[in-house]
Amino acid sequence: MKYDFSEIRRHSEGRIASKVLVGCGNSVKIGGETVWEDYDGFSSLESKKPITADSIYRLASMSKPITGVAIMQLVQQRKLDLFDSVAKYVPELTGFGVGAFDKDGNFVKVADAERDITVFDLLTHTSGLAQADFGFQMSSKVIFGKYMKPGATLKDVVPKYSEILLDCQPGSTMGYGAHMAFDLLGYIVEIVSGMPYSEYLKKYITGPLGMKDTTFHPTEEQLDRVVDIYEATGDKVTLFPRSTDGMLGIPQSYEAGSAGLFGTVRDYAIFAEMLLNFGEYKGTRILDANLVRLMSTPLNRPDTIGYNIGQVWGLSMRVINNPDPNMVPPAGTFGWSGAYGTHFIVCPRCNLSAVYCTNLTNAGGSGAYTAFEFEQDIFKALKAAE
Repeated sequence: MKYDFSEIRRHSEGRIASKVLVGCGNSVKIGGETVWEDYDGFSSLESKKPITADSIYRLASMSKPITGVAIMQLVQQRKLDLFDSVAKYVPELTGFGVGAFDKDGNFVKVADAERDITVFDLLTHTSGLAQADFGFQMSSKVIFGKYMKPGATLKDVVPKYSEILLDCQPGSTMGYGAHMAFDLLGYIVEIVSGMPYSEYLKKYITGPLGMKDTTFHPTEEQLDRVVDIYEATGDKVTLFPRSTDGMLGIPQSYEAGSAGLFGTVRDYAIFAEMLLNFGEYKGTRILDANLVRLMSTPLNRPDTIGYNIGQVWGLSMRVINNPDPNMVPPAGTFGWSGAYGTHFIVCPRCNLSAVYCTNLTNAGGSGAYTAFEFEQDIFKALKAAE
């Protein structure tokens, strides 16, 4: 069957011409076969260095599904359980309070947490750790402002989470946890495996899959391929200072399971294809098929405050659950995005996986229009080919 995905390129070229995009790369696979791959614009606007297949992006929150797979590998090995209290691994993280702003905007405790946070809570964004405005502000001031210093590691920072108040009772409310929950999961991987998080990923995920450019710590050669990061406003494009941090403002020494990885379109396309194949890539299995099915199943309870009809959380990934047959992407599609404009989807119904990467500070994260447009263009092309 012949597919025409050229609308993806037309939209990319239009955005670059309009100065709301500097450059991007994208890939679509069907049944493991690459049916579309395209690279447009610039890695460095100033030097006119083009985006290529070797360009490396800050993956930002597309790091989270990789962290999710690491946790599920340990579940498979029965080294941890999804409903373990996180205090089993980090004893400091028990006895939390739930907080709110008082009339003067101060952080105040309003209740004791009714139970400990579990691994499941972290994976489904229901832990209460910095998943609403109160927690964002308190964690920024009390945790990141005090402890996120040059050279800081997960071990230095994560146990200090005991100093903050939760946004809600654990398990009661769904709210996107940008940093703390998945950094804690990365630290749990370190404790259970007995090795630094980056080493664990290289030994058990990125290494076996051949994701050679996915790393927390780019070499000098890889740093030369990292795309510059910009803010694009439509009338001008502003270059942000070059940095070796995977997430701006977070030192590279801190291997953030939430947002710290670098990688290429082709590397992440391998990861997405592995998920499409329920844990296997080209004969290499890194996770049991039933655990990938669990990861890609809607798991937030319908009575959870914040439940969003149409899409919800599995374990570390967004899952589309809208019953509308005309919905794009269709029900069962899963994946996630990153703050700087990275995005991926896996659609078992269509036997499809796809990846889009750009790096803009104001890309819009999971709400980026480029992500929405990419999905629309893909499924429009599939429908036209029927």
